[in-house]
Amino acid sequence: MSADSAKITTWMYLIRHGATANNISRPPVLQGNGINGPLVEIGLRQAEETAKFLTRTPLAAIYSSPLLRAMQTAEKIAAGRELTIQTSELLKEVDVGRWEGKDWGWIEANDPEAYRLHHTSAAEHGYPEGENLKQVQARVVPELMRILDTHDRQHIAVVAHNVVIRSMIAYLLELPLDNVGHIHHDNCGITLVRRRSGQTRLISTNSIFHLTSETPRTHTGESY
Repeated sequence: MSADSAKITTWMYLIRHGATANNISRPPVLQGNGINGPLVEIGLRQAEETAKFLTRTPLAAIYSSPLLRAMQTAEKIAAGRELTIQTSELLKEVDVGRWEGKDWGWIEANDPEAYRLHHTSAAEHGYPEGENLKQVQARVVPELMRILDTHDRQHIAVVAHNVVIRSMIAYLLELPLDNVGHIHHDNCGITLVRRRSGQTRLISTNSIFHLTSETPRTHTGESY
C-alpha cells in the first residue's frame, strides 16, 4: 500500500472479547447480553496479548460494548493510551431470551420446536423472547458504519461479541444471515475492515496469530 493510499484509508479492528467461564465451559453456555460475567484467566491473557499486538497501531479511538467482558478487553487495549473507551448499547451481544444460561443440548431436549425453528432460519426465528439475527444486524451495521464515518482516515478498535461481529461480516460479504453459524470467530480474534474512497471492505477475519501457544485458542461456537 502506498503512503498516499494509507492517508485516505480508515481501518477498523473488530475484536471479540476474551474468554469467560461460560465460553470455556463444556458444553459452552449461551450468555447473550443478560449474563454479565468477567473474563477468566485465559481471557485476560488473550486480552493482554491482543493489546500487545496493537501497541504500535495508532488508534484514534476505542469503542466497546458496555458488557463487562468486552470492557475488560477494551481496558487492556486502552492501557497506556490517552483514550477514553466509548461505549455503545448497540454493540451488545444478541439477546438470547429464555435460552440464557442454557447449552444447546439442554435447549434441544427441553425446547425442541423453538430449537428446530432456530436452526431452520436463525434470521427469522431467533432466540425465543430475545432477538433474531435480522434484528441484531439492523442495529449493529448502522452503528459500525457511523463509527467509520466519525473516524475518517484513522485507526479504530471496536470490542464486541460473537454474533455482533459475525453479523457485520455477513453484511460485508453479502452472505445470507442463515449462514452466520458457519462463520468462526474466536475469543480475541481480530477482524479487519477497511474504508477507502467510500467503499467498506472486509480485509481479514478472525486473525489469532497474535495469541501465543501458551494461551489456548477458545473458539466457542454458539456460546455468546
